[in-house]
Amino acid sequence: MNLDMTFSALADPNRRALLESLEAGEQTLSNLASPLPISLMAIQKHILVLEKAELVTTNKIGRNRYVRLRIDGLLNAADWMQNTKTRWNAALERLEEEVLEEENKQK
Repeated sequence: MNLDMTFSALADPNRRALLESLEAGEQTLSNLASPLPISLMAIQKHILVLEKAELVTTNKIGRNRYVRLRIDGLLNAADWMQNTKTRWNAALERLEEEVLEEENKQK
């Protein structure tokens, strides 16, 4: 899993909207395109980016291409964010302790 590709894919509001639509389950490209004010060709390009980032999978059945959310790709990004949050919280707690120690020394 490449986090750079994941976050790059998530940076676009249309791709985030597509992912939100897929929370309800697998959908065809045309169903995904209907609520968005962009062309089917643009939707296909966005889906390709999401697929390369391992956030969705596609499957062609007959004339329809079905798109499904890959939760593992999102979980990897969420894990990275949680680990980063944990490290920052620990660093901020250490900073707070140092500030309090310094204030107590000055009293």
